[in-house]
Amino acid sequence: MIKRLGEGIWLSIFLMFLLGLLAKAQANVAEMDVTLEPLSLQYYAMVIEQNEVAVTVEIVRGSGDIDLYVKRGNPAVGRTSGEISSQADFSSESSSWHESVTISKSSIPPVSPGTWYVTLVNLNDYAVHVKVRATSRVGSSTPPSNSSSSGTGAGSGSASAASNPAFRPQSGLWYNKAKPGHGVDIEVSGNNLAAVWYTYNQDQTPVWYLAVGPYSGAKTWRATLNKYHWNGSSATPAPVGNITLEFKNRTQATFSWTLNGQSGREPIERFKMADKVPQSNLTGLWYNSTEPGYGYSIDTQGNTVAIVAYFYDSQGEPRWALNSSSGQDFFSKARVPALVFFGPCPNCANSNFRSLSAGTITRNFTDPTHGIIGTNINLPAPMNSSWSKPEAPVVLLSTQVNNKELELEMAVDDILSILTDSSDIIGGLGSLNLSNIKNSTCPKISYGDLHNFTLSGPMYIPLQIDFGSGCTDKAGNRWSGHINAPLNVTLGNNLHLDTQITVDGLTRNGQFLGTGSASIVLDLVKSGSSGLASGTGRVNLNMQGVDHEPLQGQINLRFTNIKVGSLFSLTKSNGSYITGLVKSLGSNGVVDITLNNLVVGQDTTSGTISIRGLSQGSGRVDLNLQTSSGPVVGSFSVRQGSSKSNFFINTSSPVTVADYLVVMENLEIDPDKCENTPVSGSIVVTKGNNRGRFTFDGSCLGYVFTGL
Repeated sequence: MIKRLGEGIWLSIFLMFLLGLLAKAQANVAEMDVTLEPLSLQYYAMVIEQNEVAVTVEIVRGSGDIDLYVKRGNPAVGRTSGEISSQADFSSESSSWHESVTISKSSIPPVSPGTWYVTLVNLNDYAVHVKVRATSRVGSSTPPSNSSSSGTGAGSGSASAASNPAFRPQSGLWYNKAKPGHGVDIEVSGNNLAAVWYTYNQDQTPVWYLAVGPYSGAKTWRATLNKYHWNGSSATPAPVGNITLEFKNRTQATFSWTLNGQSGREPIERFKMADKVPQSNLTGLWYNSTEPGYGYSIDTQGNTVAIVAYFYDSQGEPRWALNSSSGQDFFSKARVPALVFFGPCPNCANSNFRSLSAGTITRNFTDPTHGIIGTNINLPAPMNSSWSKPEAPVVLLSTQVNNKELELEMAVDDILSILTDSSDIIGGLGSLNLSNIKNSTCPKISYGDLHNFTLSGPMYIPLQIDFGSGCTDKAGNRWSGHINAPLNVTLGNNLHLDTQITVDGLTRNGQFLGTGSASIVLDLVKSGSSGLASGTGRVNLNMQGVDHEPLQGQINLRFTNIKVGSLFSLTKSNGSYITGLVKSLGSNGVVDITLNNLVVGQDTTSGTISIRGLSQGSGRVDLNLQTSSGPVVGSFSVRQGSSKSNFFINTSSPVTVADYLVVMENLEIDPDKCENTPVSGSIVVTKGNNRGRFTFDGSCLGYVFTGL
């Protein structure tokens, strides 16, 4: 579906890097979005040109306590804030993230051409998304207003705390796609959340842990992690650590754990087995109420049902086995084969996991909350034991999933992916994330001499990013591979950008990120002194993305009467590339995007996206696409709100998304407040006789569903 158009198009990070260079030539403002890991520092190079007489570097978006340092020639680093500050030429240290430094003719040291380094220090015990802005002045010694010209910024203020959202994650099995064979079953039961972690011991044998704790619908949830021991008739818990779930949205989260004195942190997402809602929703935790201590994690999607039985071996140690089957009636009795898995422990190096036959599971559901399950599990060596339970009644322990809501939510997910940053067809950064690379030797980056960068005439920039056969950055990420992206750039009234990007076996922490090639061509012609330009762009893809999925096809763009700067100023605060263009086009701007057999994995999309500027800050988007899952057709209007970041969307005509009809009613998107979900407004979705309204409650991750 459309939501996958931007996924995997990580190569566009290079396009945006290049556009940033062009933006600097067209304007005096450059912006950068970065992610700072907890209690860490990162530094970035900044080139000050000969004609720049004042430069202000400021943090314009952040959270908590972040400090800012600037130093000429090499970065300011250290183990403490005092060490970093003693090295820096300029420091801005307050108790908030509102930091600013200005380098001018009168500052000490004064502004001078060359390479300067900006160091950001995150003093929070959580990751922070930060936007940094550099504003330069040329030809005048007067620094920008409202900025300090001294060596120490006078930042002040405090970041407002985000309210706890009325949020509920999607029930079912979650996993880290880079670590197949592991999983977390996340379920809400009353006012509690339960997480069953399926993983492996040091000897690669299967083991499970359980965490249960109060849940109020907050974005972050923490609980004690217990390991259970079976004495033959009951189970006894023993604490072995704790886990933290930080939900990004209903289907993505960060999973942090401590286990027996060791710790880890990894992204997880809702595991997807099928594109359709289940014929009957049995997803949840099931157990025999007369004999608690063991049970079943069941996940249903489409016509597929997965059952993870969690039980014990003859020594009372917790073990698990899995069956996944499809094409069968959930309410007909079936005896299905069970598999037991062997794999790496949570903090062990990734290795191939394997499965062996391990007996059978008998299932017979009588309704969505009741059934009969029996097990006859035979565990192979080195466990050499069995678990056998006769067929017995089981009941759903967790809260039952609303199947009608889930069905309509699929259309909401698809339409929101068009409106938010996950659908950035050209601007999305996708899976390639270089934000944690802090070691200048990993990778080796070369781009020639940029001191001769001019506003006219052709220029060649031999950009190369080389990880070699393997290198580790300061954040501990292990990279390998090579990227070559030589640039041909011409600036002036005729703007030209031409690059052929080649990616050779890029991996991060053992996960394949991509290989192949892509060409990008951009040609714009300015219209006199009006500042408007017209032209074309083209992207040709012949690559393999994450999980070796194909990434192929062509994207053509046609620009009419656009502000050149609008192409180079699109940031995450604009929402998506599409909505960002709408807000910056003005009344005469037009951007037409044509997708020619764009293939991402199993999905193919062709058709057009037309973006029309109606007035400054408002416009219309027309969709006429054909995807593997069906058409995406309709139009919606976009108007900017009271702040630069927020905007409102209303459907001009209902949007058809495959089998769904979607109407957006005064939907407010504000990425500065809610990263990728609406703030307020509603979406009405209809499919046949199933119709419902999703009203967003201002808590970023929450909504109220009303069946209509």
